Parts: sequence; C-alpha cells; structure tokens
Amino acid sequence: MQLKSLFDGIKFISGHSFVCKNKRKALLLIPVLLVVYFGIFLLEPPAIADLSKENRYQVPQLLSQWDKGKVVVLLRHLERCDREDYPCFVGTSGITSRAVPDGHKLGKSFYRLGLNKSDVYNSPLTRTAQTEDIVFNGAGTDQEWLYKCRRETLLDDVLKIKKPGRNLILVTHSSCIANFEEALGYDSDTPHYGSSLFFAEDPETQSLHALGFLDSDDWDTSFGFLDPALSYLSEAGQHRTVMAYFPAPIRRGIMASP
Repeated sequence: MQLKSLFDGIKFISGHSFVCKNKRKALLLIPVLLVVYFGIFLLEPPAIADLSKENRYQVPQLLSQWDKGKVVVLLRHLERCDREDYPCFVGTSGITSRAVPDGHKLGKSFYRLGLNKSDVYNSPLTRTAQTEDIVFNGAGTDQEWLYKCRRETLLDDVLKIKKPGRNLILVTHSSCIANFEEALGYDSDTPHYGSSLFFAEDPETQSLHALGFLDSDDWDTSFGFLDPALSYLSEAGQHRTVMAYFPAPIRRGIMASP
C-alpha cells in the first residue's frame, strides 16, 4: 500500500459519513489504518542501497573488508542480446556488441579495486561466460549452480565456496540475485546489466550482510578512481583512493582504517 493511497483513503472516510453511521466513528478508523500501514511497512524486507548515493558512507568499510578478503560480489551479466534490438557480440545467446566497452571499463574498475585476493566464478550460460571473459579476462570458473540458483541452497552454496581471506566474485543472473537477496532478507529492484552487489561477512551471524550496490557507470563516482587527492594505505601496501567529498569524520576513519 502506498502512503498516498492511505491518505486518500483517510480523506475519503473522513469526508463521507455513509461509510459508517457517522463521521466520528469513521474517524476512529484512521488510527487503525495508520497502525496497519506502518506495520506492513516495517515488515517489508529492506532494499539494498546505492553505494554511489545514499549508502556512500559504506565505501570505507567496503574497501577495508575487500583488503581483508571478506567480500562477496554478485555481478549481473552485461546486456543480453536476445532481448535487445542491437547486434550481438558473438552468437545469438550472449551479450550485445555495445556492452563490450562497458565490460572493459568494469574490468578496469575491478582491477583498480584489486583482484589479488579474489576468486571468480560464473554461470556457464553464454551471456555470463562472455561477461566473465570480458571483465575478468577468462579468470573465472564455470559453476552450474550459478545458473540453477536453487533458493533453498543458494546461500549455503555461496558460503561453501567462499575461501577465508579471499573475496568471491560471482557472475550470474538477475533471478539468482533475487533469490540470494531473499535468502538474506532483502528485496530490491532488478539490478541493471553489469551492476555489482557487495556483501560482507558477518562474524556474529556467520552469514553475510549487504554493503550496497553499484551500477557499472558509478564506480568512479564512489571509489574516486579519477581523484587521487585522498587515499589511505591498505594492508597490502596499496594506496586506496576515496571520494574527496566525504565528511571529515569519515575521511579520518578511512585514513585510520587497517
């Protein structure tokens, strides 16, 4: 139920005495409607936030967790050819040719983030295999379960294949991402082609929690790859650049982060 619809209903009740015997009784329904609405609202699963917008404060934590090899990334394949009126890259069941430059740019973004502590797996379907090859230069391994994505076992499959101290990148499909979100208690809109969803290990629950997502063209905005003015030294001795527009307290936290 949308908030506007709720208020429209309240106005209708308060303005039409025939709904109940009198307006006074009708008005007594308003608190009940409010309780029902906010109860439903509070029970709705949270959506995963955008790291380039409202969840940008999570970027320092993401960088820190990435350096420790504690991050899981679900990457949706690039633009699929069979649903677009545009030439295919190779074959008719893979990605479009115009998606290839986006894939190369995304690959550079992952490279700058650092792949020395990362394992890459992909669904064996053509569109995901092509995406992996373009973004990660063939470093990935086919995994059948990344195509089938059984809701009941998907989270366990991910946790089993995740190695301690190594990040895990999974090139998969929107349906698999939806099942994975549901298993963790999230519910977001369908991610765009080439979007990456970042999750970090949660030591308290022995599971994962969401840090946020990035569309393929928002990496520079969030990580500041084009702005070397602000950086900190990671565990591996690499300088990490972050966004200069972070508030001062967050900047100090970045500089102090191991």
